[in-house]
Amino acid sequence: MMIMIKRAIFLTLLAALTLGATAGDYQYLVFTTSSGQQAVAASNLTLSISGTNLVVTSDSETLATIPLNDLTAMEFSNSQTTGISSLTTEDLNISEATEVYDMQGRRMPSGSNLPTGVYLMKINGRTIKVAVK
Repeated sequence: MMIMIKRAIFLTLLAALTLGATAGDYQYLVFTTSSGQQAVAASNLTLSISGTNLVVTSDSETLATIPLNDLTAMEFSNSQTTGISSLTTEDLNISEATEVYDMQGRRMPSGSNLPTGVYLMKINGRTIKVAVK
C-alpha cells in the first residue's frame, strides 16, 4: 500500500513538472518545504524516491534529500531567490526602529532588550522579520 502511494505521488510530481515546461527552459528547480525553500541547478537532474524521501541527484552527486511529507511545492524557476535575505546589525540602524511587534502582534516597549524569539520591526518605512538569538 505504501509503495503504491509513493509511486502515485512520484508520478503526480513528474506529470506536474512536465506539463508546459522542460528543465532546459529554466535554471533552477525550487523545492518548498515547511522550513523554507531550496533551489538546485536544473541540469542533469535525477529525481527518485528512497523510503519516504525525494532524492535529487546530478551526475551521481546527491544535491538534496527532502522528506515527502514535508514537501509542499516544487517548481522550475529562473531565480534561486527565496525572498529571504540575511541582515546584520551593520545593515540596519536598529536604534531607528519605530515599532517592534512579537509574533502574537503585541507591540514591544521601545528601548527594551528583546528576549530570544522572532519579531517584526518597522525601520525607515520597511517592515522586516528579525530573529533574536
